[in-house]
Amino acid sequence: MKRSNDMSALLDKAVNIPVIQITLFVILFILVFQSYLTCFLKALKNIRAFILLALMFQMFSLSAQTPRKDSGADGLLKIAPLKIGDQIPQELWDQVFNTMYDPASLQGLQLKKLKSKKLIILDFWATWCGSCIGSIKKYMASNSYKDNDIAFIGVTYQDNAEVSKFNNRFALNFPTIVADKILKKYFPHRILPHIVVLKDNKVLAIAQPEILHQQAMQRLKDGTYGKELVKADILDYDPKKEIAEQGNIAFQKATLARITVLGPIVGLHGVTSYKKNEQNQRILITNKSLQLAMYELLDSYWHNRIFLDVKNENQFNYYGQEQELPLNQWLAKYAVGVESVAPLAMRKSEMKKNAMIALLNAKGYDFQMTVREVLCRVIHPTRRNKTKENKGSKLSFSDLVRQLNYQPIDKPRGPIYTIESTIRSQDSVSIDEARLQEPGYLLKALAVSGYELKQELRKQPIIQVTERRGL
Repeated sequence: MKRSNDMSALLDKAVNIPVIQITLFVILFILVFQSYLTCFLKALKNIRAFILLALMFQMFSLSAQTPRKDSGADGLLKIAPLKIGDQIPQELWDQVFNTMYDPASLQGLQLKKLKSKKLIILDFWATWCGSCIGSIKKYMASNSYKDNDIAFIGVTYQDNAEVSKFNNRFALNFPTIVADKILKKYFPHRILPHIVVLKDNKVLAIAQPEILHQQAMQRLKDGTYGKELVKADILDYDPKKEIAEQGNIAFQKATLARITVLGPIVGLHGVTSYKKNEQNQRILITNKSLQLAMYELLDSYWHNRIFLDVKNENQFNYYGQEQELPLNQWLAKYAVGVESVAPLAMRKSEMKKNAMIALLNAKGYDFQMTVREVLCRVIHPTRRNKTKENKGSKLSFSDLVRQLNYQPIDKPRGPIYTIESTIRSQDSVSIDEARLQEPGYLLKALAVSGYELKQELRKQPIIQVTERRGL
């Protein structure tokens, strides 16, 4: 007994040690936590089972509401569009449609009830579509509308109220499937009217409204029709995209000509190219000054006939030391370009002119070819006869004037040279072409040959570029 008491006392002392107390507390906490966790997991298992059961119930409910087991929530997602020649699927024959103005279908229309007809015509229309209404009126006035071998059914996405309001005014009252969400998926379209003809369990035609004309209807009953009446809607057209971005190849085939105006393109040098293939011709100009781009797009005859009526000519061309910026920086700020694609039938000069007008307009300038008085340098014959020949080759006056009117691309516009009317363009003069740019040489060479140079106002064809004043 005494030994037992001693052990109890020893145990009491041990329990009073803080470390042992903490350890016992942790063990107790773990046991309690484990007990609660077990209860929680059991409850969670029951909740998961409940959620799974609810989801299964909801799935079965949706399945019961959809007409096809492979469809989405509205029963329409996986309907495959039908094309000419396709067989009509049974689910379409069996589908019940909400119909107005059809006494035989008060409980809803099923197309299978019309299978005995030689033709079933589905006319997609809307109350706002004037061409639809006009086409339907003409058809209803024809013998085909009364033909018992033909079933004519209108189809609209609009509801009963909208159709009733329309018919209260126009009293057409032809059988119409309303609030349609199914047929438009079998026969997708963008444009109304849209006519679908069914015959012998197949799609016979998807066509323009002209197929409802009396003569065409007789051919349809025989199983034929004019292929020019086939209607093909571009379903992937995106009105938010530019024509060049449209994915459908029909847009590429329909593009007869295209002009794209460019600004500076960093990382690309200046390019001027002209190419053509079997269908089109293409001009491309990149990273040029506006005036140099005009030179590229104009015949050289016009180069020194470009008169600029603009605030800052320095933005038109780069004249070296006269500019505030180095060339590369100037080009990065003011360079332009243009791409023009046109059919081969268009003259190259016309294509270039159109590209230049588009380029100038995009930069805020107007362009005009006109005739006006300008200060020219005119070659006249003198009164005295030619006394001696000048050293140099014979050069016709037309070739001489062309060389004198040559416009360097890095210089401001030079003067316009021309000849007096008594001089024939085929007449020649002795000129050393290599010395034409020497100061004073031209005057001396002309004088030796019996000619002189005068400055006079003359009416000349010019190109006038002005800043746009607004519309």
